[in-house]
Amino acid sequence: MKQVITVIAILFGINAFGQVPDSLKTYADSLNYFKTTAKPIDVFNTDRVEYAPSISADGRTMIIESNRRGRYELFDSRFENGAWSEPLPINAINDFGDTTDLIGGPSVSFDGNMLFFFASFRGGKGSEDIYYSQRDGDDWTEPVNIGEPINSRGYEGFPSISADGKTLYFVRQNFNPIQDKDLAKQWENKACFSLYLSKKQPDGSWGQPELLPYPVNQDCEKAPRIMADNKTLIFASNRLGGKGNFDLYQTRLTPIGDWVQPVALEFVNTALPDQFSSISAQGDLLYYVHNASDIYSVEIPYQLRQFKNIIIQGYITDGSSGEGVSADIIVSDAFTSGEIMTLNNNPNDGRYTVVLAVGGNYNIEIKRDGYTSKSLFFDLTDEDEYKEIDQDIQLYKSANLNLNIYDGDLFEPIQANIKVKEQGASSFLQDIENNPSGRITLDLPLGKVYEIIVDKENFDSKFFTLDVSDLVVYPEFIRDVEMLPHKRDLQINVADLVNNGKIRSRVRIRNRNRDEVIEVNGNETVALRVGDRYEIEATSDQGYAFNSTVIDVKAEGTQITSGDADDPMGGVSVANGGAMPNIELKLQPLLPGANLTLKDILFESNSDQLNEVSYNELQRVVELMKQNPKMRVEIAAHTDDVGSAGYNAALSNRRAQSVVKFLIENKISEDRFTAKGYGESQPIVPNDTEENKAKNRRVVLKILGV
Repeated sequence: MKQVITVIAILFGINAFGQVPDSLKTYADSLNYFKTTAKPIDVFNTDRVEYAPSISADGRTMIIESNRRGRYELFDSRFENGAWSEPLPINAINDFGDTTDLIGGPSVSFDGNMLFFFASFRGGKGSEDIYYSQRDGDDWTEPVNIGEPINSRGYEGFPSISADGKTLYFVRQNFNPIQDKDLAKQWENKACFSLYLSKKQPDGSWGQPELLPYPVNQDCEKAPRIMADNKTLIFASNRLGGKGNFDLYQTRLTPIGDWVQPVALEFVNTALPDQFSSISAQGDLLYYVHNASDIYSVEIPYQLRQFKNIIIQGYITDGSSGEGVSADIIVSDAFTSGEIMTLNNNPNDGRYTVVLAVGGNYNIEIKRDGYTSKSLFFDLTDEDEYKEIDQDIQLYKSANLNLNIYDGDLFEPIQANIKVKEQGASSFLQDIENNPSGRITLDLPLGKVYEIIVDKENFDSKFFTLDVSDLVVYPEFIRDVEMLPHKRDLQINVADLVNNGKIRSRVRIRNRNRDEVIEVNGNETVALRVGDRYEIEATSDQGYAFNSTVIDVKAEGTQITSGDADDPMGGVSVANGGAMPNIELKLQPLLPGANLTLKDILFESNSDQLNEVSYNELQRVVELMKQNPKMRVEIAAHTDDVGSAGYNAALSNRRAQSVVKFLIENKISEDRFTAKGYGESQPIVPNDTEENKAKNRRVVLKILGV
């Protein structure tokens, strides 16, 4: 009884709930129950030998050795719809040599991408060598000899690769005499084997094989299988005390690098040979070979399942083409940053599988030279059951630099010129414009430092760099590019048209190029944007009419495009055209008899229909009438001398009526104004040029009373 308890403690330690089974009866009952679950897998078992099953971590692929076609070779089966499919020969491997070759001992890597096995192919190092093949879609590539120092002039076989891909376990023939006399007699003239391991070196080569120490190796050992935790090793042995000539034993690697005393898997072993174990990462089923010919499965007692894992799996692909990308998969402890393992995925379709023990926190970094990298974090501290997590990953050969170019004053998108070149280069790789939305995406290949210049007329240029020469985690970069406009200071003076005295006023400045409105007091300095056109309107609540003009702000000088500086009735002029020009706006006092010439009151040719351009000025008239509710005016329309005097008089009268109609529609009482057309009878300049004729075509407000 004491011996059974010791076996439980050594073999399985604490159970899944952190407790040792508290009674032998519980253990015995469960052992008896699970013993009855051992059964052959019918699809594998024929009248021929099925041998050495190896299962992938996700439990969906099993590779076996069988002589069902006359010689020993490899077959592939998939778990589909709750059952294993009929094994299919792996022709890329089986057809590599000739019909006399022995091929066996398969070990599929935990991610299902690599297949290790031994074979007697000609050209090898010894009688049987270890080879490997890589998954290519649903098939496998031609075998590659793993080479020295693993392969020697003797026999190497039955490889088993660890989940982290860093350690390969295998057997070599043991030529030392068997120490136990009874066992030596039993195995007289039979080959015995010992267990070895080889560790992958930093340069990717395999290190010198190491013989596993006593008590793992005693006399005749066979078929090592390293489990998903990279610490638990199950192997077959004919050592004394077993039930058959080969039984399954388990040992475990301690944190200090020692192997614990191997113990028999009593829930599996029988009087017949039991060997070649394989457990999926789920940890619930053990597959093994019974009686050296048939593949069985047995349920592992729940409280004896020594580890639980989470499978992270998916495809690593090129984010642009969708094709598989080979990459390094580096798994580390999220708390200590210590590296746990480095894996490689399948380079053909990008398939990868990572096996993680429950209860930990992990960082997974996916890296490939010339591509962006990807970092993942998994918190498995609260997980206590097997789970599969699908996680597809896209890597990119280039970075996307998303530029958002906007006006730094108005926060509006602007269209600009973007130039891109490699740092230190003399020529530009790209010279393009963004769209009016202000946005553009630059596709920049990785591995370089780029210089980006953003230009816009009448704006300060922007220069910055993007360094994607080293590790790039995210392929998307976002950069807000604030463009600051060039400006000029202008002094806006507002004065009385009659006596030229400064008056209290409000100035409203509207940018005709963009959504910008500035309001200041008269006789102040304002900064206006170079290259833009502004409409400037001055008003006063001190008994004055309004005045307006339109200016184009140039890099040097300011040009008035509406209003006439030479016309004393225009009330607009420019002074100091150098560094800081002044805009002089004169306001007409609201006195009976005063005339206010309206600007930009336009009609269609030979028509009395107002042009939309006229509406801004007429709205100013509406506001003036509202601010001065007692003011009465005459709306006087004038023409040039083109046409007969009678026609022009009638036309000007209709045009005056059109202005009246607009005012009435804007809630100005019709008893506050009269309309009169003067035709060509009152020119203010001779009708001798087109420019003068335009000045004579005007609408004037004549103040009748205030």
